[in-house]
Amino acid sequence: MSSTEYWAELRPDSRLRRAVIASGFVLLILGLLMLLFVDWSPILRGLIGVSWGGLTALRLLQLARAYTQNGILRLGADGGVNIEATDGRRVAAALQPGSLVLQRYAWLRIAPEVGRPYAELLTGDPRENEDWRRFQVIWRHIGALN
Repeated sequence: MSSTEYWAELRPDSRLRRAVIASGFVLLILGLLMLLFVDWSPILRGLIGVSWGGLTALRLLQLARAYTQNGILRLGADGGVNIEATDGRRVAAALQPGSLVLQRYAWLRIAPEVGRPYAELLTGDPRENEDWRRFQVIWRHIGALN
């Protein structure tokens, strides 16, 4: 048996991160606008609006904080994940259920050992990026184990 590790190193794109935050903000606004057209009492709509707005804003802030603190993802063939933080340290993590990987896009739900879980939208081309190709192979292997 070979002792060579098989892993893929993925670099998140700041444009995709901004798109995730922006889409969350748009959904926050749309949710609040929908409450204007619901035939409920103003007090109930206000309570739901404050709850919706507060929880969604909190989650978006947590996501933005995770994006500023976390950088490169290193995924191993054993399913392990390491996150290289922006300060250079590595943090162990695990993939959570709900992650989705397509040929050119991936939505990974990641739970670091330290910190809150977050999601990462990634993109790559298996014909041009060797790490993305390795990631696809690793994902097929991990999927077969679940």
